[in-house]
Amino acid sequence: MMYSPITRKTNACSLQFMFGMCVCGWFLMFLVSRLHILHHAYTQEVQMRDDESWLVQQCGTDEFYHNMKQHSALCDEVQNKKKSILILNALQHMVANTYLCGYEPCGNLLTAMLDWCMTRGMVITAFIAVMILILPTVFLPLFRSYLNSMADQRISQLYHTPYGLDNYARNQISQPGHVYRLE
Repeated sequence: MMYSPITRKTNACSLQFMFGMCVCGWFLMFLVSRLHILHHAYTQEVQMRDDESWLVQQCGTDEFYHNMKQHSALCDEVQNKKKSILILNALQHMVANTYLCGYEPCGNLLTAMLDWCMTRGMVITAFIAVMILILPTVFLPLFRSYLNSMADQRISQLYHTPYGLDNYARNQISQPGHVYRLE
């Protein structure tokens, strides 16, 4: 008889599967957002190039270039932009604006959240802090009492009334046994 390895069936609701799906979903949404930023930056570059086409034509004439005098650096800048590759400029913009927390740096989001908590959210923050402190002192004794009563019922079912409470209630009425009535 040959050895057959034990194969584990994958459970669709396992914690590892759910975590993997969340990570894959986050990564997919991250890629989609980066593609959106890339597309937006590319269309802006195309629009800017179209807007500057007139200036590029005018800077090509010697008369316009010499009339610009101190502003001739503008013509040089426009000429250099015309020679650049649009998709590389868009990629550079996308990489410069890539943050793990979305479209803003994580520090800005954290600062905004702390500002909200310290101003408008102070009452909510105080309420949550009080609940975190008080809830264990109130909820745990109630939960412990509930668990004790459930344990008592289970022990009673297993050892004291194995045939059900109705059977013993009927028998005690007809045969009181050790129960003495005060009259």
